[in-house]
Amino acid sequence: MANRRAHAALFVLTAAALFPACTALAGASPVEVPNYRELGAVEPLAEPGVNGTDYSADPPSLSGLSLIATIPAPSVPRAGFLIQAQCTAGLTVAFDDPAGAVTSTLVVLAGASANGAQGASLDMNGMPHTGRIRIYSSSSSCQMAARVW
Repeated sequence: MANRRAHAALFVLTAAALFPACTALAGASPVEVPNYRELGAVEPLAEPGVNGTDYSADPPSLSGLSLIATIPAPSVPRAGFLIQAQCTAGLTVAFDDPAGAVTSTLVVLAGASANGAQGASLDMNGMPHTGRIRIYSSSSSCQMAARVW
């Protein structure tokens, strides 16, 4: 046991000699960290009426797209989901609230290099979503994969 203490003391002294900047930083003023607090379910992420700006060159639209699949809103939040484009046309994924009353959030997934191959995917493991998920494509015969858990 004494031998271990001697080795530990030697390591600390060696580290202090080799890295004096580290020991100086250790004595610096403490960093303040706010207390962890979960965001409430009805608490907004931003102030009401303060919208972000869409800097995309061509904002996505649902016009001209065919509805491929609808994943209904669950009774309890799902733990995650995976959606993958498997056609050259690609997919547009629309996220709604459970009632479909607010503007959808759209995510565009690039298509595969060939039909049946793996295209872009959206893997939201551990990201709960309580609303429905609708999947659109410009090709009504687009192959895609979706899994929710």
